[in-house]
Amino acid sequence: MAQTQVTHEDDVAERHRNLPLGAMSRTFSLTGFTIAILSFVVSDMVNQGYDPVDETISRYVNLPHGWLVTVGLLGFAAGTAALATRTAGSGWGRGLLWLWAGCALVAAIFPADPPGNWSNPSLAESVHGVAAWVGLLALAIAIAGLTLRWRREPAWASKARGLTVLAWASSVAFVLFVVAMADAMAFTHTAPLGLAERVLLGLYLLWLALAATGPARIRPLAAGSEGPVTAGDRA
Repeated sequence: MAQTQVTHEDDVAERHRNLPLGAMSRTFSLTGFTIAILSFVVSDMVNQGYDPVDETISRYVNLPHGWLVTVGLLGFAAGTAALATRTAGSGWGRGLLWLWAGCALVAAIFPADPPGNWSNPSLAESVHGVAAWVGLLALAIAIAGLTLRWRREPAWASKARGLTVLAWASSVAFVLFVVAMADAMAFTHTAPLGLAERVLLGLYLLWLALAATGPARIRPLAAGSEGPVTAGDRA
């Protein structure tokens, strides 16, 4: 009995020590996502060389203020990585968040080519493209899987409706983006690829930001417990 009491008190003490870490990861996530949104929006405003309806965000790296695109991708990656640290015990969904964060980092390091170079891409464009597609698909699956998982958990009740709506919307947006990309590469070349991408990334960012405000799941409980520690909305 005494040993059980000590173990329980140790778990409680560990939880309270981890609360500041949960709050820090939430702040870091939201800061990263805010930087991403502001960087992409400002890039569209100050870089007047391309049409945002037609051209993807990554193409803007080739314009005078192209560094904004790099900053936005780095913010996206950092915010997602911080969110992944909050989701201990979320299985493969957490792993896919880490995969997206890594792909966003690679996409930031290897810039896209200027528009009109589909048939002869540079090495940087090829790496950027593969990272982007792998990352976007991974994030789409992560959002669907984590939404389904968290909807069943009481701690996520206040976020469940919003996460579900954004998950459905981003899934539809992903399909439309794939269709627009196929058209831009092989068919009529008239689909609004840039707009489709911006809608998709905007919905992704909204879902990630909402998820970052949810309860932090910092570490697994001791053996024999039912699940990870949940630090609550304050974390």
